[in-house]
Parts: sequence; C-alpha cells; structure tokens
Amino acid sequence: MMKKFSIYKPYRFYWTRTYISYAFIAGVVLLILALKHVVGTPESHPIYSYLSVALVLPGIYHILLSVLVVNKYRPLKGALEGHIVFSKDAIEIDKQVYPLSAIRYVVFEGTDWLGDERSDRGFSNFFENTLSQGVENTLILHLLNGQVVRTRFQKLFACELRDVEDTILHYYLHNKLTYLQTVNALCLGDREEQHKLKEMKLHQTEANPLL
Repeated sequence: MMKKFSIYKPYRFYWTRTYISYAFIAGVVLLILALKHVVGTPESHPIYSYLSVALVLPGIYHILLSVLVVNKYRPLKGALEGHIVFSKDAIEIDKQVYPLSAIRYVVFEGTDWLGDERSDRGFSNFFENTLSQGVENTLILHLLNGQVVRTRFQKLFACELRDVEDTILHYYLHNKLTYLQTVNALCLGDREEQHKLKEMKLHQTEANPLL
C-alpha cells in the first residue's frame, strides 16, 4: 500500500481561543469607553472594578486550561482533505498527477509534525495550546512549464518522509531535489549518512555522466 500524506487546506478565518479572547477584551474596553464618554457613568462607580477584573479573565482561563486539559493540541484551523502520494515516476496531489519528467525540481518547506511542542506566543496564537497539528509543511513543485504548485500537508512525526526514503533518494539522484533538501527531508543528521548520500550521487554520475 502506497504511503499517503494528508493535504491540509486552511480556512480563510477560524475563531480560535486567541481571537475569541481578543474579541472579549475589545468588547470590555469598548464598554468601559461607552460608560465613561457616552453614558457618563462616574469613575467611582463599582462597575469599573468588575470590568477591570473581566479584562484579565482570558489570561486566567488560559492558565486553567493549560493545567487541566489533557489534549493540548492547537486548533487545526482548516481541514485535512485529499492526499499526496510520492512515487518514482510521478507525484500525485489530490488526484492530480504530476509526472516526474514534467517537474523541474521539488522543494520541502517546514519542519513541523503532529505533537511538536511550540513555545512561540505570537499575536495569532497567544492563548493557544503548545502542541502542533503538524500542518506547517509545504510541498512546492516547480514545473518545466513555469507553473509553481504549493501544497500544505501534515506530518505525523518528525522524520515521516523516511517512510518514502527510496523515492526521495530517486528524486535526489535525478536532480529533482538538492543535497540539502534531501538531508533535511530524510533527517540525515549523522555525518556518515550525509557522506553516503554524497557518495551515492558521485557514483551515479561516474556511471552515467548524462544524469
């Protein structure tokens, strides 16, 4: 059975915990401003104390969830639909087949996998959990006709592309993948493995100079 990688199709917008928290905070701030400048509620009114406490509730909620919730994955913010299938003579993306002969070169971007712990706290994920959904990976096909095909996909573990190692090496030996791309795709961190990869290409070039 051929190995398949799930294609990730992000939604244009997704209400994450972070965006809901921002909306809540913005709503409280707007309410405070309306009470002060529109309604004319005096600053000594106790409602301002309650609203000040409300401003920190999203942070408290996040801390409680991080302690209590077992499933600490970030939201998917999209759908897993279709598959990528790598074979030695073609790459199939969601039933669209791209023959290897029509591909100038292949690029893999991203080093993400399901369960990868992310400590970053950017604007878009400040209140999110730490474990990744593994979808920050992109397959890029540069075709001979000038077309560029970009496809996001999910990896279930860090070195999952090693499950199709023979095919990845075939791309490398046929100049569809660079040396560094191959090293990263196959997680070849050992110097001996990297040396064997170079030797493999060298031996092939000596045997067939036309490749």
